[in-house]
Amino acid sequence: MKILFFGAGVINTLYAWALTGAGNDVSMYVRSGKEKDWANGIQLDIISERFKKKIYVREIFAPKVVTAFKPEDGYDLIIESVKHYQTREILPLIAQNMGDALVLFFNNSWDSLDFINEYLPRSRYVLGMPRAGGAIENGVLDGAITDNVVLGDSTCGKPESADVKQIAKANLDKVVSMFESAGIKAAIQANMEQWYWAHLASTVPWISGGAKARGFLPFAKNSQAISEALEAGKECLEILKARGVDVTQIQDLQMFLGPVWFSTFMTKIFIGAEVAVKISSGHGAYAPAELQKIYADVVNTGKQLGVPTPKLDAFKPYIDEMNAIIKK
Repeated sequence: MKILFFGAGVINTLYAWALTGAGNDVSMYVRSGKEKDWANGIQLDIISERFKKKIYVREIFAPKVVTAFKPEDGYDLIIESVKHYQTREILPLIAQNMGDALVLFFNNSWDSLDFINEYLPRSRYVLGMPRAGGAIENGVLDGAITDNVVLGDSTCGKPESADVKQIAKANLDKVVSMFESAGIKAAIQANMEQWYWAHLASTVPWISGGAKARGFLPFAKNSQAISEALEAGKECLEILKARGVDVTQIQDLQMFLGPVWFSTFMTKIFIGAEVAVKISSGHGAYAPAELQKIYADVVNTGKQLGVPTPKLDAFKPYIDEMNAIIKK
């Protein structure tokens, strides 16, 4: 498959590496002038859990890099992974130059996804979310890629003609097969729009706890800090409910539904695992402004919907200081 990754951040680099290894023809699109940063490739220092094997990878990855793309380039798939608030900005460029390619939107969203249909019909895209992360510093990508992703078709359970539903399902199957060939299985969601909302809201307690603890690793080791974050997470559930989300049906939210003492015990095990630490601590160090934006979007929506958020509000001073925090 001929694939273009739109951008060369952590997520796109990790999956470009994985899909190149699976035999795909992969290119990465960067802004003009940035291609020189890739002249010698990038050093990977990562953990891969693909093919159900935990492997420590240290190698140079030197993908093909382009500074422009056009309809006649003949890409089969364009994978877009940007910050959750940037898709609107880059969508016109993709729509204008994608040709016959299918588009995979591979990042979070806190908005309704209807804006995508102003540029692309539902028959031309698939929705997804990576399960990977880390940070790029001094030419080294320190991170991890798991053996799974989350995917859903473009209809999000909304009424569509039988033809559109059939095409959307076929597009989803194509992307599932591509990831499977690279040792990455897919968890399929019936309504990706609501799943995006739930996933993004579920990160706010960890963002908050990490900000207060001055880093994800000290947060992950502190049971009291985790309990405090879980209590705040219950307010995130109320915000999601006010948006019409059935929180009982989404796996990422289950930790906030049970007794806090039990969820604290289980969460400490989960987020303290080596891969989880690599992904989450890297994100905090690499993009604190994005985490601040996620917190603000979720909390402000709660206020707009009349949901009280005193526990989340108590974290705001620490969120505001995130750019000055040195992650450890």
